[in-house]
Amino acid sequence: MLDFSRIWIPYIYLYGVGGGFFLIGMFIILRSRSLKLERVRHKEWYQILIFGFLYYMGIHGLFTFIAIGEMLFATLIGLIMLAMAINLIFTLVKKPKGVR
Repeated sequence: MLDFSRIWIPYIYLYGVGGGFFLIGMFIILRSRSLKLERVRHKEWYQILIFGFLYYMGIHGLFTFIAIGEMLFATLIGLIMLAMAINLIFTLVKKPKGVR
């Protein structure tokens, strides 16, 4: 039987340490003004970067739950990922006022 340390410790380590590096990188990008959130295009890329990290984290969690037979949690994660993807698509397609 698979226990917590074989299933979830690698997941926590991967996204804990990787997420830490991601957050440090995002902090550096924002502090150096390489990504200016007042610009529409830069705000879109900021949302894409955050979405990408959460999406890969979700895919990994989804397949982990499927592998251990927890279909309820897998379905819930799948629905959350679908909602996030739809939200991102609508955000990127919608043009702000004054922009053509």
